[in-house]
Amino acid sequence: MRFHTPLSMCVVLSFTLCIPLASAQITPEEISTETMPAPGTNWFISKTSNGGYIFDASTGEMQGMLSLSRRTPAVTMWNPRREFYAAESYISRGVHGERTDIVAIYDFDNLRPVAEVVIPNHMARLSVRNHMGLMNNGRHLAVHNMNPGHSVSIVDVQDRVFIYEVSTPGCAVIMPVAESDFLQVCGDGTLQLIQLDLSGFEQNRVRSEVFFNVIDDAVYDRTTRSADGWFLVTHAGTIYEASTSGASINISDGWSLLPEDEEGWRPGGDEFISAHQQLGLLFVAMHEGEVDTHHEPGTEIWVFDVDTRRRIYRIELETPVNSLMVTQEDEPKLIVADKDGGTHVYDALTFVHERTIETPGASMFEDF
Repeated sequence: MRFHTPLSMCVVLSFTLCIPLASAQITPEEISTETMPAPGTNWFISKTSNGGYIFDASTGEMQGMLSLSRRTPAVTMWNPRREFYAAESYISRGVHGERTDIVAIYDFDNLRPVAEVVIPNHMARLSVRNHMGLMNNGRHLAVHNMNPGHSVSIVDVQDRVFIYEVSTPGCAVIMPVAESDFLQVCGDGTLQLIQLDLSGFEQNRVRSEVFFNVIDDAVYDRTTRSADGWFLVTHAGTIYEASTSGASINISDGWSLLPEDEEGWRPGGDEFISAHQQLGLLFVAMHEGEVDTHHEPGTEIWVFDVDTRRRIYRIELETPVNSLMVTQEDEPKLIVADKDGGTHVYDALTFVHERTIETPGASMFEDF
């Protein structure tokens, strides 16, 4: 039989007595809920595989985070209702099991999900901004599907209901126009216009004339809004502007991003094109490469005046970029995601680099 010495017993007793005394000195943590401040100028969403990070580009400070599914093509906001909308896909066992596709609705003040609308389980789960589009009426949201055929799910985000699925064979992306219509790029070299009625059901469908050759020089599925419609760009760097007037589709004559004495440059990356609609400035990530290098990141950003159709500046980059976006403020910022996961902010008028923001691998950006 072993006995503690008086010294060892003292140590044991003092240690035992000290535990409750130390615990009593710990101040209980108070649980509180923070609410989002009013959005400032040049706020943006950085969508990553982990969620949607909200930043102030003017300061570089993070304002909040949306906990999105890892399979989220895009996220957008409707300021009048102070809500975010995201197309999300979930698998019950993480990587296998039952699939559920939804449109999730998040409250702005607390960034919490407040509703979800179940949609058909064949949403295109690619990180492409124009695979989801909120109509200009702020009510009807369109989500691009691939099953493998193309279709579009229409959701009423105001009444929180799925409306129906529009079959759109051979046509992809969603470019909202007018109040409740959207354009699509089609594989036969045309554009398609889908016009919705007040309830969100299709009431008319129109196709344009052929304006590009899908074999020789196809149009990208990455597009950007212009002042009157949308800019589209081909693999070789020809720019078209598409707009609508009632049931008519208007497509401008194409013009080239490349000066006559500079061959071998091409647009490319992920979300590589963005325009400031009111100022008429177009930003495009460019690289030197052969045909079929459209996924290569841009080594430079070229800036164009769309009224004169001339390049006005070249931003040389230390690290090639995959995605970019210009905010729509009077003093806009150019937000750039490089291939190594860094996010950079430039003054979009002077083209001066202002700051680098630490984000976990941004795939695209969304303006407020």
